[in-house]
Amino acid sequence: MRILLVTARYRPHRGGLETVVCHLAEEFLRRGHEVQIVTNRYPRSLPACEQLDGVLVRRFHFILPEAMHLRNSRPDLWLAGLWYRNFTQRNLRALINRFKPDVINSHYLNETAELTGLALGSTPWVISFHGGDVEGEPCLSHERRQRFTRLAHQANAFTACSASLARNAVSLEPSLEGKTDLIHNGVDVDRFSSAQPSSFAPPYILAVGQLVAHKGFDLLIRAFAPLAAKYSSVQLIIAGEGSYRPQLELLCDEYGLAGRVILWGRADEAQVACLMAGSLFVAMPSQKEPFGIVALEAMAARKSVLASPVGGLPEFLPCPPNRLVPRKLTDWENALDEWISLALAGDLSVSENYSAALDFDWPRVAGRYLQVYERVVNRG
Repeated sequence: MRILLVTARYRPHRGGLETVVCHLAEEFLRRGHEVQIVTNRYPRSLPACEQLDGVLVRRFHFILPEAMHLRNSRPDLWLAGLWYRNFTQRNLRALINRFKPDVINSHYLNETAELTGLALGSTPWVISFHGGDVEGEPCLSHERRQRFTRLAHQANAFTACSASLARNAVSLEPSLEGKTDLIHNGVDVDRFSSAQPSSFAPPYILAVGQLVAHKGFDLLIRAFAPLAAKYSSVQLIIAGEGSYRPQLELLCDEYGLAGRVILWGRADEAQVACLMAGSLFVAMPSQKEPFGIVALEAMAARKSVLASPVGGLPEFLPCPPNRLVPRKLTDWENALDEWISLALAGDLSVSENYSAALDFDWPRVAGRYLQVYERVVNRG
């Protein structure tokens, strides 16, 4: 098949969405399909077209003239949206006419999906939900809520990365009932299971994710603070970047954790794998997680996971050897205390995690997407 993947974000950005689309593209290519990727050109310094690992990536300016721009005193964005709506739609239609895809798969329902819907013609169309496009975007404005409903009626099929997310999508638009396939995200099992431990010497707990409020890293720091003296050799590493970093730095200063909590910064997939290999265990104190790909990576790395019981995590995380911890400070403090003690003594079980992760290897996940594509193509 010729497959066009349209995604709200792609490399060099790092995140769950980017990881999913990158691995799907690589696996589709490996199976002999033709693949192209279209994504947002942000920042503008990124090239309009480039080849990444054998995949042609094209970037357009996806922006629409939304009333919220005017309400937020940003007439410049409204005017830019007015111009780029037509410009991007025209160029996207030209790309579709040249490539002639058998199927288009939009990953994340936002303005990239809306402009794709205007340009695709009769090409079968699949929309894949990834989290914020269901639980965030439709709540921002009446326009975006209408967009969700409109595209829910236009696309031929939908996928969701967790049953929890699928239920939330159906609650927004009941017509999605029976039209949404559950396809959990995947993991590069070989990479995470064979990674060599990071050269970072002290024993450490690892957390990974964008530095944003809903990842709950502030809760993790507060829970670790009273244990820092008891376990003087143990550090906490938080790998990721984002707008919440200054608040986390202030919190570390407040608790006197300079040197004990390491805000690692950006880490690519290979670096995360090495950090996981050398960790005591992985912590995920998230307020919300549409899926929770970090937990799946930890499972493949044969590490145990402490996680909040939110979103998709309870759907795939075996307990034991992992544990779901309510998002209360005392619960997290007690769980960290117990697990640090067990890990230092070598008594923290990791049984079942690796074998459970095998069902989410990317070849299997890509096969599930291809089944959806074949179904909508054959209907046409």
